[in-house]
Amino acid sequence: MGADNPPPTNEKPIDEVYHDRNLLAIAFARAIRLTWDPNTAGWYWHDEWPVVCVDIPTGQKSWHVTPDLKDVLERSPLDESEPTGGYDGHSRTLKNCRLARYITRSY
Repeated sequence: MGADNPPPTNEKPIDEVYHDRNLLAIAFARAIRLTWDPNTAGWYWHDEWPVVCVDIPTGQKSWHVTPDLKDVLERSPLDESEPTGGYDGHSRTLKNCRLARYITRSY
């Protein structure tokens, strides 16, 4: 028989996981902007969703984040601007490969 009051679990609802991921994408862009150059990271709107974009030696990376984070983006040091040359067409797989190469300094 199960307990009437089961112990809490460490599982997070998917919305919390994505919120954490979205904040991490914004924090990464902020760190890149402060470390490299103000023109290496920013954000812009695409189909009513903010997109965080970073351009570093391994190539462009971008993440759609939820519109509820508009206030965080507006108060961040990131400029609201599309990347120079626009979106380069990278897929999620290519973006993640570029990110892994950046992490491992394989560029």
